[in-house]
Amino acid sequence: MAVKPTEILTEQYGDLIPTARLYDGKPRSILFDATKCIGCRHCVQACKDWNEHDRTSLYELSSTNWITMEPPVLEGLAPIWARNSCMHCNFAACAAVCPVEAITKYEEGPVVINQSTCIGCEYCIHACPWEVITKNDITGKASKCTMCSDRLSEEKQPFCVQACPADALDFGFSEDIASKAAQQAAAVGGYIYGDKEAGGGSVVYVLKERKEKYAVRDIPEKTFPKHKIPLGLMLKDLFTPRCGLSGKMRALWLAIIHPRRLLYRYFS
Repeated sequence: MAVKPTEILTEQYGDLIPTARLYDGKPRSILFDATKCIGCRHCVQACKDWNEHDRTSLYELSSTNWITMEPPVLEGLAPIWARNSCMHCNFAACAAVCPVEAITKYEEGPVVINQSTCIGCEYCIHACPWEVITKNDITGKASKCTMCSDRLSEEKQPFCVQACPADALDFGFSEDIASKAAQQAAAVGGYIYGDKEAGGGSVVYVLKERKEKYAVRDIPEKTFPKHKIPLGLMLKDLFTPRCGLSGKMRALWLAIIHPRRLLYRYFS
């Protein structure tokens, strides 16, 4: 069996990112095949239904809309479609910059934000190379796709995958998904996207046209790309009561026991 991404992560970067196990520790991935997608947005609505989000804001990412289909037009009005959501990076920069250890990369694939731990500092929002993390206006906490981690622990596939009527979404063990993606890409004369960008992750695409036509991001292959957390925001957190006293105390303690995270956050 291939080495798990979390094992590579730990071997190369130590405790820079919190990792854990949901169920059996076997890596899983989502495959999005753009050559089959019809832009129906059943996946978008399914995500909302499973997570009990309002059926609003279909065309932009928000705390209640974790998937968008690009371009932002009605079904039938575009010749090709692309998915925009969390890629569940193997080297999750969002988790590396979190000062309170609210984000975990699970062995099974998902990168999940713990809502009870999140202090709303916004570091993950600025650090995410995919720009898919948003802030809840009511709770003040960060929010994004969870890869249906609650369903994975019950041996179920993500709800968006289950809802797709065109078989444009698939889910399974990462090795199997990688093989399917390679076969499909070869069959349509296309290529795989997401397997190397930002170090790769647990979501891969099969694309046929140029990336620019899908409006997907041009992300370098480098793991832990330089983050974009505003220096002013980090300095504000050092000298003001923003994010609360308990959050600051937890952040201070974690900075002491995990200094590499502090160095990455301030000097990357």
